[in-house]
Amino acid sequence: MSAIISKIEVACPECGCTQWESENFLSTVCRGCGCYFKSPRAAGERRRKVKRKAIQKRELSCADCGAVQEVALEAQSSTCLSCGRHLELGHREILGEHLGNISLEGELRIGPKGNYGGSRARAARIILEGRSSGFLEAPEFLRVNGQARIRSGAAGGQLEIQPGSVLECGDRLDFVSGRIEGELRCPVAHFDGPLFIGPAGSVVAGKIQFHELTVEPGGKIQGWAESRAGEATPAD
Repeated sequence: MSAIISKIEVACPECGCTQWESENFLSTVCRGCGCYFKSPRAAGERRRKVKRKAIQKRELSCADCGAVQEVALEAQSSTCLSCGRHLELGHREILGEHLGNISLEGELRIGPKGNYGGSRARAARIILEGRSSGFLEAPEFLRVNGQARIRSGAAGGQLEIQPGSVLECGDRLDFVSGRIEGELRCPVAHFDGPLFIGPAGSVVAGKIQFHELTVEPGGKIQGWAESRAGEATPAD
């Protein structure tokens, strides 16, 4: 038994003559004037296919070679077009024990009960609230909240210790700048640029190097302080 094909009446756009066609027709020829015309439905489908949503992008700098490229805003990973390095773009949170190296272009948070047990962790931004046995690298900033410990040292852009927070580090710290509004204890603290110590801030280190030092009234610094100009003096 043959299926019944539904028909619709269509009008020629040139002469207005009407005729019956299959409801799913894509194009036809007018039986009155011979004009070739397409189905309005097919034309609408074509227009919808051509219309494309613009992809939002953001700029990303490779941590290894520094090359800048554009990636989709929602992308979770990419590859550097210059050096071929795999780039993990998302964020990660450590709430318990984590072993193994980490490298990502997003944010790494080590929670109050978190312990990073790998040898090296790199993230554009690191928020440290717990402990780390491995070396931490944060090109943008390393922010300390709460009672935190690092055994193998750290480096990066800015070291931020929030008010009431404490960072104990068993090795050298190398940062571009520092903003200490809590307490910092380490053997060596090196800052290529300015070091700011707030009114409740405290730095206790065997050696402290900086380009510019600002200590607010109430702030404390203890150790051998050395400016980039080469002038070294004991600090109390």
